[in-house]
Amino acid sequence: MDPQVEVPSYFVCSISMQIMRDPVTVCTGVTYDRESIEKWIYKLQKNTCPATMRVLDNRDLTPNHTLCRLIQQWCIANSSMGVPLIAPPDEPLDRNHLNELLRDIEASPPPPFLVKVLKILRTLAEKNEDNRRCIGSSKAPAVLIDVIESQSEEAEETGCYYDVAVTCEEALGILHALHLPDESVETLATTRCLAALGSILKRGTTNARVHAAVLLQKASMKGVERIVVNGNDDLTEGLLELLTEEVCHKATVAALEMLIAMSINSRRSRVKAIEAGAVSILIESLAEQTLERKSTCERMLCLLDLLCRCAEGRVAMVDHAMGIPMVSKKIFRVSQMVNEKAVRILWSLCQFSPSERVLNEILHAGAVTKLLMLLQVDCTPKTKCKAREILKLHGDCWRSSSCVPTGMYPSNI
Repeated sequence: MDPQVEVPSYFVCSISMQIMRDPVTVCTGVTYDRESIEKWIYKLQKNTCPATMRVLDNRDLTPNHTLCRLIQQWCIANSSMGVPLIAPPDEPLDRNHLNELLRDIEASPPPPFLVKVLKILRTLAEKNEDNRRCIGSSKAPAVLIDVIESQSEEAEETGCYYDVAVTCEEALGILHALHLPDESVETLATTRCLAALGSILKRGTTNARVHAAVLLQKASMKGVERIVVNGNDDLTEGLLELLTEEVCHKATVAALEMLIAMSINSRRSRVKAIEAGAVSILIESLAEQTLERKSTCERMLCLLDLLCRCAEGRVAMVDHAMGIPMVSKKIFRVSQMVNEKAVRILWSLCQFSPSERVLNEILHAGAVTKLLMLLQVDCTPKTKCKAREILKLHGDCWRSSSCVPTGMYPSNI
């Protein structure tokens, strides 16, 4: 655009500082570009007007058709000066069209046609926030959940997973894009739906598995107890496979948070995860975590700590050659939270599994020296207390060892 062309200030969105394509007015009377203000309200979770900082009494966005026409006319008039033409805003979603699509889906057509209809609905959902709210407030979530459940059941009966995998990927993609009402989120925690999601986590496409994990994460916030009661082995194993394969960061975080939520609320869930190989998976995954993935490392240590509160988890921890060395290695290298969880794991081993082999391995992994250092540095009171307990418990075994620097072990411990 020619730098000499002066853009009228009221054509420019005060958030993006770009010419508005789809101007909408909020309840304070200020106009913004729709994409920018939707991101401000829905993605950044702000409840104020960006320009005035007044609290928004409602989230209604009123299209400013007059300003939209003026912007388009100005762009056309100045196109010879290099001003880009602004595409007209998308038409609002037609309710009749939406209901027609939902009727087609409910008719349970053959997979190719069903996928075609779902793709149309997904395109509409991904187009803009208004469409997502419109679809989310309709019966679409219930219809889509029913598709996932019925398709998964059919696949289990017939053993034919390909068409089902593609269909469920589209249905889950739509649900993932929507702001689901509470009743739909609660439906995700029913036995039938969890069975379907567990099957998808084990045998679905990559995108379907990611969407399934994120939806489960949403459901857990509404009541993880129901997921614990209604969950199955596929659910736990599928979440652990996502960790093993490291499909993407979002899937890893969702899987870890789900497993943590389930483990906090149920010993049965912890044992189920341990039997599925969770301890080995976490230890080996920790070896690959970098400082850039601090939050992932923290979640992994949190889950490992929960699992080590069971005898089965401690056995799996001790039996893994990298178990104690990996936990010891993470102390001082990531964050205060990792220090706390790592020390809590070592405390569990020293308190409940203090065999000669375990105590020697803790010593030779350098953990005793790190525990002594924790007493001298700034760390959380809980971490310091657990470190002191460990050192006091097994001081007679470690104090005179050549692995501990001379004079470092306090005599009063």
